[in-house]
Amino acid sequence: MTVSEDALILAIESSLQAYPPVSGLSEDLGVKGVRGRVTDLSHPLANLVGMADIAPDAVDATLKMVRNRYSGGRKAYGWVTGPLTRPHDLGQRLVTSGLVKEDEMAGMVLTDLAVPIAVDPKIEIREATLHEAQEASAMMARAYDMPEEVARFFNVLLAMTDGKVKNRGYFAYVDGGTQPVAWSYLVYLPDSPIVLLGGAATVPEHRGRGIYSALVAKRLADARADGRRAAVIQAVRSTSAPICAKLGFREVCGLEFYAWKGAPHQDIPMLKLDD
Repeated sequence: MTVSEDALILAIESSLQAYPPVSGLSEDLGVKGVRGRVTDLSHPLANLVGMADIAPDAVDATLKMVRNRYSGGRKAYGWVTGPLTRPHDLGQRLVTSGLVKEDEMAGMVLTDLAVPIAVDPKIEIREATLHEAQEASAMMARAYDMPEEVARFFNVLLAMTDGKVKNRGYFAYVDGGTQPVAWSYLVYLPDSPIVLLGGAATVPEHRGRGIYSALVAKRLADARADGRRAAVIQAVRSTSAPICAKLGFREVCGLEFYAWKGAPHQDIPMLKLDD
């Protein structure tokens, strides 16, 4: 059965909000007209808002409520807009309210999970256990250029929501090495034939060797073996989108990422996560 274009577009935008709240780790944003999570961290990816469906005359009040949920604007948070976002000019209104447009992403799809992808034999991709992923948080932080506590947050989030949203993590190794140099994950969207290829990142000194493509190939093969029929990805236009296009993905929509960096001199307690 063919996966419809509407289902693919919905998966691209809604999968950013796929993870349910976890007691002691994240809370539901709880603001009408948007979806999002609130954490103890101050980072635009940890506190992420999206799937807005706001009446035009309610935008200003909604933006104020969202900012107040993040300690009155003292915490940094991010906001993603896409094809399903309402109103259509929300991005412009976010900028007017003080957020900064940080990046543009291509919502891309692949419906032939058997597409051949050449992989350098010097690159080995292995599935990582949840404990191994947590132990490698420092590597992930370098690869994604984010604070280590944020990388650890996502590792714990993936582990603690796996019972509701199945996911698998992968490490890349090169030249027979024993230490991973890249990370990515695969999310099985609930009640759907679609998988999300979660962000892949490689530490700077090993970029440009085809590791990203190898991580894509492994995840597609596993998804196909598990009976999934399509894959979606939110690919950053300046980095991964051109690679995905060469691998056979096609763009079906655009996404924009905005960030509120937090008020100056903030004093936000950082979340402490146990292994």
